Amino acid sequence: MTTMSTPAAPRGDKDDLYRRHHRKLQRAVARVVNAPHELIEDACQSAWTIMLRCQPERGVIFAWLRVVAIHEAYRLCGAQRDAHLEDLVHSEGWEAVIADRRTIDDAIEARRALRRLAELPERQRQDLTLRVAGFSYTEIREITGGRTYTNVNKHLTKARARIRRAELREAGANSGRRSSS
Repeated sequence: MTTMSTPAAPRGDKDDLYRRHHRKLQRAVARVVNAPHELIEDACQSAWTIMLRCQPERGVIFAWLRVVAIHEAYRLCGAQRDAHLEDLVHSEGWEAVIADRRTIDDAIEARRALRRLAELPERQRQDLTLRVAGFSYTEIREITGGRTYTNVNKHLTKARARIRRAELREAGANSGRRSSS
């Protein structure tokens, strides 16, 4: 016999929670997921809807909403995550690519990201590649030979910090070039 789970009883605090956390939730998700603002908004709205159905513990509500919204954002941009740089070449030829400025910007950004990734030490590059592909820390741990969760986290943290430092150096060099012109 299959039992249907009933939704948790509403608590009546949804308006207050939404006012207190919605903007902060959008910013938190946008820091993690590189996606258009509209997609981030949709993911956050989905998280709120799921919250109404599940009624999670209020003491950890923001963390819960953040995790749900991030997962939802990744789900929504799954097609983007599965795209390859080679797919940017359209069948209509390069004229179509040139006419679509966003595609050019995406290609430039993808190449910059690949260059940054290639600069990382092997373990950091491997872990970050798997994480960007959507694997969880636990899955990365299993794929890479049963390392500890802490070890995977350490390599991902170092990889992200290294990329941030490189981007800051590049931004500083670019602003220096602009001011001297």
